[in-house]
Amino acid sequence: MAASGNAVAEKIDKILQQDSEGLIASQQAQIKVEGLDDKHLEVIEQYRQVIRAQQLADKYHQLLVKQVAQLENALVAMDESQAQLRLTRMMLGPLLEDMVVSLAQFVAADAPFLLAERQARIENLRRQLFDASLSEGEKTLSVLDAYQVELSYGYTTESWQGKLDGNLVNFVRVGRLGFYYFTPDEAKAGVWDQGWQPLSAEWIRSIKHAAQVAQGQQLPTLLTLPAVKIETM
Repeated sequence: MAASGNAVAEKIDKILQQDSEGLIASQQAQIKVEGLDDKHLEVIEQYRQVIRAQQLADKYHQLLVKQVAQLENALVAMDESQAQLRLTRMMLGPLLEDMVVSLAQFVAADAPFLLAERQARIENLRRQLFDASLSEGEKTLSVLDAYQVELSYGYTTESWQGKLDGNLVNFVRVGRLGFYYFTPDEAKAGVWDQGWQPLSAEWIRSIKHAAQVAQGQQLPTLLTLPAVKIETM
């Protein structure tokens, strides 16, 4: 009876031992599988990182290509601008000379008011055009300023004293409508019309009034003056 019990116990121990060995083997197999899965996932993640890096590299390359193209276009535009600037400078010199010549011709044909001042301005322009220390822009501004001064004579009124044939007279310029004079004793008056033309005494009062308006001694009013043709720009 005891022997039979021992045999049963041995069988049970053997079964338990087999189950234990099977469980251990199963656990080891699971560990291997899990290890294989981890390695597989690691490889996949590395592959994804490589793909992302390649995509970033492609985008960076595309950006560089665009930047290089923009730079090339900018350089081409700069070259074209410089070429245009050189051409403009080449054309500007002769143009400024022509403008000064035209201005001198205009002053010579115009009524001779402030003649010394206007001629001196033109001579100064001629010197500036040949002054290497001045830029083309500075020369251009000087010429345009001179033209602006001449244009301003068309809408201003001035009166001043000066000499005419050695005699002191009062000059009056009313825009470019008329250039007049009258003597301080108000005995004589004249108007410029391709030369000084005498005016009758009846005009002296109006011309004197125009002089007073120009000097701020009288309020501006409607003036009646002898009309003549004066050069216009």
